[in-house]
Amino acid sequence: MIKAFSSYIQNYTLFTKNDHLLVAVSGGADSMALCSLLTKAGFTYCVAHCNFNLRGKEADNDEKFVLEYCKKNKIKCFAKKFKTAIYANNKGISIQMAARELRYTWFNELVTEHNFDYLLTAHHANDNIETFFINLLRGSGINGLKAILPKKDKLVRPLLFATRAEIENYMAENKVLYREDSSNREDKYLRNHLRLQIIPALKKINPSFEKTISNEIEILQQTNLILQKEVEKQRKKLLFKEETFYKINIKKLLNTTAPKLVLFELIKDFGFNTAQSNDIYNSLKAQSGKVFTSDTDVIIKDRDFLFIKKKEEAIPSDFFIDEKTTLLKSPLKIKIDFIKGNINSISKKDFTPTKAFVDADKLTFPLLLNKWQIGDKFKPLGMKGFKKVSDFFTTEKATLFDKQNQWILRCNNDIVWLVGKRVDDRFKVSTSTKKICVISVI
Repeated sequence: MIKAFSSYIQNYTLFTKNDHLLVAVSGGADSMALCSLLTKAGFTYCVAHCNFNLRGKEADNDEKFVLEYCKKNKIKCFAKKFKTAIYANNKGISIQMAARELRYTWFNELVTEHNFDYLLTAHHANDNIETFFINLLRGSGINGLKAILPKKDKLVRPLLFATRAEIENYMAENKVLYREDSSNREDKYLRNHLRLQIIPALKKINPSFEKTISNEIEILQQTNLILQKEVEKQRKKLLFKEETFYKINIKKLLNTTAPKLVLFELIKDFGFNTAQSNDIYNSLKAQSGKVFTSDTDVIIKDRDFLFIKKKEEAIPSDFFIDEKTTLLKSPLKIKIDFIKGNINSISKKDFTPTKAFVDADKLTFPLLLNKWQIGDKFKPLGMKGFKKVSDFFTTEKATLFDKQNQWILRCNNDIVWLVGKRVDDRFKVSTSTKKICVISVI
């Protein structure tokens, strides 16, 4: 075991005897085996122990065990108690997720504060297999099926070469003491259900199941490296960043060798899973207007592109501007000025999309600023008849995002200005105008 341990560290270039190491130790068989192997292999290290206050006296005894082990072996130990249940309730997440967030946040703080080169955890081959199946059930793509990597930045898992049975044999042969976590025997969590029910059943079909899956995971890890290089090439060709959103060229996407896979790889970082990605892929040849949402982002299929934008926080729908308002700070930053004069007072260079000149005497305050609504119509400057705003959008080739983000300034029930687009002809400045209202988006 010690030979295999040393070889694994060397083959994957995990760390050296000169590195400053921090080891996450629960007191269980896996982490205590890691401590024993590190000591036998001649490495020095410090220990970090978390007490999540979830198992009462049992958790306190685990902490006591780790502290006594470190004291006996003259190992510096960091220990911390967490109010895990309260944290989980406040954030609305599971106990398991809360414990994960708490421990890794603290571990990273220790690494930074004490200049550790690496954080070591005792994940082993069976943990890797369980993670593989969890990600498979969740639909995480090849990036999830590669499971746990031996090394990622400062996080290192030097026991991934060993199965749980091999670790247990090592512990028995070397008489290494450890604490048994009673929660590992509970079948209510997915990981434990896989460990206690599913994987043993698969081992009956294939006695070499653990070795077979471990080999497959290693192949997937290598495959993923090749895939990510290709994805980066496609990302540069297909995914474009605009000011407030991203867009994917649908035609170019469909011309790639594996468009369904490429699409998932492009949108997974926006919070979309494989099932959602499949739905989006199936919509590519359908009509425009399909909308898909993740926890963080929105994707809209519109003509030749997929548009990706962050979800916006809910804001009030109506904003009023009275006659004394000179500056509106939200939802747009709008400056309002009044000047004497008529159309001849305005220089051609002053006419810009972000500035509207309207006849002040035709305005009745308060003005209303809100979003475009279906059925809206106005008289675009220079036109005699009315035009639906939706038809105006079509003429302008506006995207669905453009439509959703279009603000309109209204006087009573009449449109004064499609902000940033066109003033209504009914409110235009003419030669008979005496007072001009200048409205600027700044």
